[in-house]
Amino acid sequence: MDKNLIFSPIVFAIIHFSVNIIHYPQKPNKQLLVCGDTKVLLVDYKDEKDSIPNIVWSWDSHEAMDLPEAFRLKKFNTMDDCKAIRKGEQILVSSSGGAIAIIRRKDKKVLFHAAVPNAHSIELLPGDLIAAAASTHKEGNRIMLFDSHQPDKPLFSDTLYSAHGVVWDDKRKSLFALGMSVLREYKLVKTGQPSLKKVNEWNIPGKSGHDLQPAPDGNHLFLTEMTGTWSFDLNGHTFTKIPGFTEAHDTKSVGLDKSGQFIYTVPEKSWWTYHVRFQHPTHALSFPTMQVYKARWFSEQ
Repeated sequence: MDKNLIFSPIVFAIIHFSVNIIHYPQKPNKQLLVCGDTKVLLVDYKDEKDSIPNIVWSWDSHEAMDLPEAFRLKKFNTMDDCKAIRKGEQILVSSSGGAIAIIRRKDKKVLFHAAVPNAHSIELLPGDLIAAAASTHKEGNRIMLFDSHQPDKPLFSDTLYSAHGVVWDDKRKSLFALGMSVLREYKLVKTGQPSLKKVNEWNIPGKSGHDLQPAPDGNHLFLTEMTGTWSFDLNGHTFTKIPGFTEAHDTKSVGLDKSGQFIYTVPEKSWWTYHVRFQHPTHALSFPTMQVYKARWFSEQ
């Protein structure tokens, strides 16, 4: 036998160990969505000191030739919310310029768009329905409901002053909506033309409700207002400060991933910022040429 084919136990162990290292699955990078100006960005996040974002996907409304000109050049000039849906294959976007849309990520095709006065948030509901928050505007101050197969044709609306946030809770089959001074719970009515029925309302602490996001545990909502950030217990219907989060005045968006890391945005000039910030661990990503409004953890669930 060729002596070169004879392996000692030590050599075999080293080779076996090396193979295991080569094939050991690596933990995937976290990603986040960032929106502002006319853009929505998908960014890879790494736990390092580098503040330069690694942008892996982007959508710019000015380049979306499948949008009507008024939407493309005006209504989407101030992007203010962005959420991943359908396992990350589509992105919900809203703009205070007066519009909402659904973008297919693989080819950037606009699947749905609608005019919403001073739109500040958007959410997907069962049955391919879309809820939107229309903030302060002579034709706004309301929650609007759309069928995603019928662009720009609202099915229903309900008055809510300074509407700023909408979140669907699939566990409770409820839509939660945040206004200037109240948090509401709606149920979806499917008989006849779809609509929403208000079933609960709570006065929020502080003033000027702004961001509304689900917490990872499925039993709380995070909300922000001008003076602080809060956690709302969906079972006990009580407000407490968000545990572990160092709040900042006028926080525009806040979220938490399953690892326990917060993502948030705080204005540096007027209503916008040039940074997306993180806690636990602390980090910041810089966007010096973009007026960033909100940032969200990206999920493919």
